[in-house]
Amino acid sequence: MSDAASIALITALSTLAGAGITSWLSLLTNRHQFGHQERLTNRERDEARRDQYRTSRKEAYVQFIDQAVRTAHAIGAMVKPEARVSEEAYLDAAAQADDRLAELWPLLALVTIEGPSEVADLADRAASALMAEGAKAGKFHRHPDSKAEFVAASRVRWQAQRDFARAARDTVAIPAQPGGSELPAPPPSPELAA
Repeated sequence: MSDAASIALITALSTLAGAGITSWLSLLTNRHQFGHQERLTNRERDEARRDQYRTSRKEAYVQFIDQAVRTAHAIGAMVKPEARVSEEAYLDAAAQADDRLAELWPLLALVTIEGPSEVADLADRAASALMAEGAKAGKFHRHPDSKAEFVAASRVRWQAQRDFARAARDTVAIPAQPGGSELPAPPPSPELAA
């Protein structure tokens, strides 16, 4: 074989080898980019699902807190520590407190479904504390010397509501990512790690 033919053969083989290596590197790069895009898409979909779930929980928690506050105000209207409430005003306030408490139960069930169990337990404790406070308000109306029992029940209810609100807030809070990034950095590609 002549020198010119050898050089042409070597040049052709080099060109083919270069094209093969370039194609192989292009394939690896495209596979890496596709995998990275797929991971980002999955993360975004998962984050959207978590946001929807977080929003659902938050709405349930806010509704429960709002109704608990309305119920507590209705119970407070049953008694006026600075003045004696008439029997008619007491009965109207007690009926309203019963209505508010009845509106609380479906919201308690909603919080129980949304969870988690720690928050559901605190919501149950707040609802029970409202019932106890209502009973002590009725007793205080009939027996003014039982004011201390009513005040103690009010404090227990207030603490139960605060505990629930704190746990609810912690549950729906968005955890901070290190470095202020919304999404964590993608893991290294297995092709590049090898």
